[in-house]
Amino acid sequence: MTTASTWIESRRPGVATALQQFGMLGFWVQLVFLIIVALLGGYTFSVTGGTNSRAGLANLLSFLVLAIPVFTTFWCRRYASTGKSMAAGSDGPTPAGLKRRLWTGTWAGIIGAVASLLSLFGAASALLFTMLANPQIGIQVSPGPGTPSSYTISAIDGVSIMSLLLTLTAELLVVAISLRLIFLTERASTRNTPA
Repeated sequence: MTTASTWIESRRPGVATALQQFGMLGFWVQLVFLIIVALLGGYTFSVTGGTNSRAGLANLLSFLVLAIPVFTTFWCRRYASTGKSMAAGSDGPTPAGLKRRLWTGTWAGIIGAVASLLSLFGAASALLFTMLANPQIGIQVSPGPGTPSSYTISAIDGVSIMSLLLTLTAELLVVAISLRLIFLTERASTRNTPA
């Protein structure tokens, strides 16, 4: 026995409006965060000169995590365009099809958040080990004579952590938006069970 879902017509306009509003919110917030992270990344690579140091390699890895937020940014735009087509009166997706799209965005956001968290743990661990390796009287900003340069902390480390925090925030926003839209879609659909 299969079940099919159909829209409750009185609730369908609300879902279309929510898709448009939440989709555009997710798109613009993530786009602004991606631009900030790209600017921070450009600054980082101009200062470090690429991947010629430990910090450069760590920053390169943290910016590779950006592939998922780029996907979810444009996936939120797809939410908005789906809502716009539903509001314009086209058939649009079925509730089940819409829920599949929303779950795709949810899982992409979760994967991005987990990747950002793992990168944050790596960056924080490197920062902690650098601090523990130094004398506990203060943190050396630039290497002194005879001191290995791997035991220094610079503003680039802060830039890397800030970019990861912005990425994590954007991904958690996508998860929250997607889950809210799934809830609204579930409330606006009814299941038909054929005999």
